[in-house]
Amino acid sequence: MTVLIIGGTGEISTSLTHRLHSEGHEVTILNRGRRSVAVPAGVGVLHGDREKRADLEAAVSDRFFDAVIDFVCFTAEHAQTDIEVFSGRCGHFIYISTVWVYGAPQRFPVTEDHPCEPVEEYGRNKLAAEELFLGAAADGRLPATALRFHATYNDYSPWPSVLANDSTIPYRLRAGKPILVHDRGALPTHFLHADDAAVAVTGVLQHPELSTGEAYNVVGESLAWNAVFRSAARALDLEARLFYRPAEKIIAAFPERTWPLKGVHQYAMAFTNAKVQSLVPDFEVTITTEEGCRRRLEVSAIPRDARLEDPDPDLTARIDALQIESWQ
Repeated sequence: MTVLIIGGTGEISTSLTHRLHSEGHEVTILNRGRRSVAVPAGVGVLHGDREKRADLEAAVSDRFFDAVIDFVCFTAEHAQTDIEVFSGRCGHFIYISTVWVYGAPQRFPVTEDHPCEPVEEYGRNKLAAEELFLGAAADGRLPATALRFHATYNDYSPWPSVLANDSTIPYRLRAGKPILVHDRGALPTHFLHADDAAVAVTGVLQHPELSTGEAYNVVGESLAWNAVFRSAARALDLEARLFYRPAEKIIAAFPERTWPLKGVHQYAMAFTNAKVQSLVPDFEVTITTEEGCRRRLEVSAIPRDARLEDPDPDLTARIDALQIESWQ
């Protein structure tokens, strides 16, 4: 199979690139070349900006790809360009979407026919793109499929946190500092390792005739937030100390770091993989959240004798200040 990956060096796409290559597929990746991520020998690398239609046109040229997978389509404008460029030039198009398209859940578990009412701009933009792709599939312009992921990570990702871009979790656990959790920590969420995600994507690629025009949830281990942080602590052979604040107070205290909390994490995230597993029975969660944290430790470049150093003293101080405040 000839496969073009738009992206190819991100959290999910790096694992997918390696998996497809290991299975003998002819893989080409297209990105801006700004990440120093090693790709397997034999994988084609094209440098280009997906924001520029000319770069996409140059990537395709007169080639036909059995599959195209877009990891960096974030707007309706991106989607429209993909449809125009790849129509008639690929056998199957995979759009990497998100469960953010659902918004606040109305029933559980959340299945693919759940109403889509996103509450944040990222979710609204992804939904607008998804609607264009599935519309193009319905009228025969592009054989597209949407995969809705949530909280997918790899061995180099930040540890789980209610705050975006938070590097302090391992430090706080080692230093005996309590971890900030929204509300009472009982809301469920999902975390999916990229190696497991790659199994789902590869499996969907094998069934274009069944998956075209369809959307699929692809989510990981289901845990309450309390259990997420206790899993992280066990990876360090420690016990987690937790402290709780209302989601609204956390959002007010960290407006620049709480877009995931505003978007979906303030709600109960309880999705089902039943639909994608009916198509790809091999897809399952094999890497738990705890194991995912252990794997991060194995690849960490921080010397063991320096791992008690605070990587972000300013953020640590702000979290500590919120801990001191009373619950309101």
